[in-house]
Amino acid sequence: MNKIEINKEMLKETYGVSFVKGTTIFRVFSPSSKSIEICIYNNHNDVRRKVKKFTRNENGIWTIKFNENLEGKYYTYLVDDTYEVIDPYVHSTNANSTKGMIIDASNVNPSGFMDHEVPKTLKPTESIIYELHIKDFSMDCTKEFKNNGKYLAFTEEGLKCEGEKIGIDHLIELGITHVHLLPVYDFLTVNDYKECDYNWGYDPYLFNSLEGSYSTNPEDGKNRIIEFKKMIMALHKANIRVILDVVYNHTYFSKTSNFHRLMPYLFHRFDKEGNFTNGSGCGCELNTENEFVRKFIIDSLKFWLNTYKIDGFRFDLFALYDVETVKLIENELNNIRDGILLYGEPWTGGLSSLSHEKQFIKGMQKGSKVALFNDDFRNEIKGKNGGISSGFVGSLNFDKNKIFAGCFGSIHFDENIFGYTQNASETINYVSCHDNLILMDKISKCYPKTNFEEKQNMNALSLTFVILSFGVPFIQAGTEFLRSKYGYHNTYNHSNLINKIDWNYKKNNRHVFDYIKELISFRKSQKVFSINEEEDLKKVIKIVKSEKHTIIYEISSFYQEDYEKILIVYNGSFEDKVIKLENDGYVMKIDGALYYEKSSKIKNGVLNLPKLSAVICVKES
Repeated sequence: MNKIEINKEMLKETYGVSFVKGTTIFRVFSPSSKSIEICIYNNHNDVRRKVKKFTRNENGIWTIKFNENLEGKYYTYLVDDTYEVIDPYVHSTNANSTKGMIIDASNVNPSGFMDHEVPKTLKPTESIIYELHIKDFSMDCTKEFKNNGKYLAFTEEGLKCEGEKIGIDHLIELGITHVHLLPVYDFLTVNDYKECDYNWGYDPYLFNSLEGSYSTNPEDGKNRIIEFKKMIMALHKANIRVILDVVYNHTYFSKTSNFHRLMPYLFHRFDKEGNFTNGSGCGCELNTENEFVRKFIIDSLKFWLNTYKIDGFRFDLFALYDVETVKLIENELNNIRDGILLYGEPWTGGLSSLSHEKQFIKGMQKGSKVALFNDDFRNEIKGKNGGISSGFVGSLNFDKNKIFAGCFGSIHFDENIFGYTQNASETINYVSCHDNLILMDKISKCYPKTNFEEKQNMNALSLTFVILSFGVPFIQAGTEFLRSKYGYHNTYNHSNLINKIDWNYKKNNRHVFDYIKELISFRKSQKVFSINEEEDLKKVIKIVKSEKHTIIYEISSFYQEDYEKILIVYNGSFEDKVIKLENDGYVMKIDGALYYEKSSKIKNGVLNLPKLSAVICVKES
């Protein structure tokens, strides 16, 4: 392997296709190639091509200029007269990505896109994230959606299933602030023409091109850009911000990857024997510590941010990124839009060749504007993902101090209660996401002998921790009405039948939905929940002593418009509890078990707490 020395000239260039005063310019970095030719195709399915040679400079940058505007045609690169590859910087492709489209996505806009109002930036702790897959959203109630499994399904208003709002109207009704979309860049393992094909999308191919299978016309590379931007506009109109799930940690292909064909041994990591390393468990790792790879990642993120008006990014397997690269990402993106939401997974998917001290793991984010998924808190609430491991909800397999730490934003609260953050904005609080069993299926596996009412209470109790804890709440789509995937684990390539959101669940479990909706509304109404800094959190939180299987704490707000005090009480056991409070004067605000009437006073400081439930009491100023 010959190491390529990266210099400033290589880093300052703009790669891919550009249009300048009626000309079309292509530029590609390929220092080890002996020849590169461009193949121009008149349309998406043309087999005939025009071939023309690039010119190489001393830095390995190949350039070719056409004195005409080639927009709308398709192209590939022919490397060393052997390998035909797609430009890694391409903005769109034909169906199934055999050719790149000559297009500038920033100039392809539906009516009103450039001037549409983008929702104001929220503090991370004001955000409520809702994780969603494009197909899952609209493959059920097919008679209702006109664009099943497509970007355009998000633009359809006024839809109902069994009398209940579905689609984008459901998102508005629930009250979330951000939609986190599973990968929408171009990924492999699905056929763009086959509606029945399904994948989460963690098999990346072209990082700057949209996935064609979610378009109504995948053959036309322009169409998917327009439809995706229409989706963005519809969500923004609904005051919902958009987060993209990005996977710059690996590629699906190794030796046949377009990166490796063009830049052998530059873009990927290798072991001492020269083998590709697979710390992702899904494909070959990208070499993020290389300056040129960093440039590609940051250029790509800026492209999505500027071209599509994206509001945040979720990073898959953040520990496969080196710390320096993450800091550069944070700085570069916040220079464009201050307060953009950035978060990711602080772990790898396997053994990585990136040294541990360079990995972006828990603790590395301290003091930054980057958040990390809090699997410690998740495990204490529901148990570890695998098997029948359980947590606070339903069992005694938990550490009370760790539960408190999660509730308090994982800051260093005291010598016994502490986590990995400097500020609460650095923790993503969640109990389930697309990986592993969905929440209701996890509960059913751990507690097969419990009745349905108990299971639904456990689901609701788990989400109460997520929504009311300090930090950033993260909800998996459908868990607000007990969505199931029928016990299937890691459904990344299962059928639409397994993965789709069954909107009938909303009607059947309306009371659970109403409870979650009420929690979200309450959190948004109380500014105290947006407190971020450690010292401020210590001032407003007071732990109330309680027995083993209850968690009780009091929040005192210094915001005039808030309640003076909020008391949050959790009972994770299968037994009803009677709690004697030190202070009187509390009024019931939210009761997960519907034991109390709303706004009823807690008499004589005695609180009856049904099994597997939470209550929120308030005291007026």
